[in-house]
Amino acid sequence: METPNTLDNGLDGVPVCTSDISLTTVAADGTPILLYRGYSIYDLAKGPFEESVYLLLEDRLPTKDELAEFSRRLRQHSGLDKQILQHMHGYPKDAHMMDFLLTVLSYARMFDEDYQNPLWQKPRAEPEKLARLIVEAGTRIGAKIPAIVAKGYRILTGQAMVPADPSLSFAANFLNMLGIKLEEESVAALNAVLVLYLEHTINCSTFASLVAESSLTDPYGPLLAAGVALKGIRHGGANEMASDMFDEIGKPGNAKAYIHGKLKNREIVFGFGHRLKHYKHAVESRVRIAEGIARPLAEKKGLGHYFEIYDIIGEIMLKEKDRAPNADLPISLLLKIIGIPKRVNTPLFQASRHFGWIANNARQRKVNGPLYRPTQKYTGPGLEHMKTYVPLERR
Repeated sequence: METPNTLDNGLDGVPVCTSDISLTTVAADGTPILLYRGYSIYDLAKGPFEESVYLLLEDRLPTKDELAEFSRRLRQHSGLDKQILQHMHGYPKDAHMMDFLLTVLSYARMFDEDYQNPLWQKPRAEPEKLARLIVEAGTRIGAKIPAIVAKGYRILTGQAMVPADPSLSFAANFLNMLGIKLEEESVAALNAVLVLYLEHTINCSTFASLVAESSLTDPYGPLLAAGVALKGIRHGGANEMASDMFDEIGKPGNAKAYIHGKLKNREIVFGFGHRLKHYKHAVESRVRIAEGIARPLAEKKGLGHYFEIYDIIGEIMLKEKDRAPNADLPISLLLKIIGIPKRVNTPLFQASRHFGWIANNARQRKVNGPLYRPTQKYTGPGLEHMKTYVPLERR
């Protein structure tokens, strides 16, 4: 059997592992749908974010008591040590929030209780113990992301930090620390966004995390590697570019000329297209959910013009490019409607996807996955055309 030619296509459609964590598939009506551990995203998006995180990490839905205890643990570890808070005051005011987050996370890990744990340096250690280390250490660090992002944003913008409220949910606390008024609909909307962002098969950042984890590095490093990939505008950073597009268009009357200008100049229209083929031409489940929440909320807040723009550009892209919107389009709009600063969009994405990375890294460790080592197709001179080395003094 011939090896598939995967040259220069970014491993498009090439399986690199087995997984039982998430699935993107097509429902009976022909529309794409996302499943977490076999559960429909339509059902999970109605529940608390913490429930879906527990599901991914523990491979089952929690009982009420288990969910309460898990939520308590997240709140317990959400605080920032004095040294971390002091460290956060030393960044340039114009620092990219993803750089801020990743650098603070790298610093914060050195205060984690498992930072000196030598277990990860023992290649013969029991995979189950290593997997549990990955889950526990990653969860403690992930619990701090909302505080790092929200407090960091307020520090960089010259505003007083808002203390965490231990009585609030993950989503509500995030909004509260950003200084955004806690309205029931806004909290529910952000909770749904966090569920939608949580996991999405072997995407770019998850793969980056798995590659780093396969080297048997510490439990924190792969999560940082994943964040670097998430920042890119072909991946998580695209939501900020989609948000910019709505601001650049401004009003519905400008939408047609704007999009046609982009297409004429062969520029990227962010918020459309996807590496998954079955997402390119059909509206997928995350888009449907986010749009269903955002559209009425926009009307209620007097921001209905955003969806006039949304519908115009969506119609043009489907008609002229056969491209359906991806999750970036409605989610970036929903975050704008809630009042979340665009600068925080991608770090907020990481606050959720972080736990998906943990689940994937733990799965890989449980099965004692190999070191990733792909090959290449060499196109330079070989032995038959080997070059003659000329000493430096003769060049």
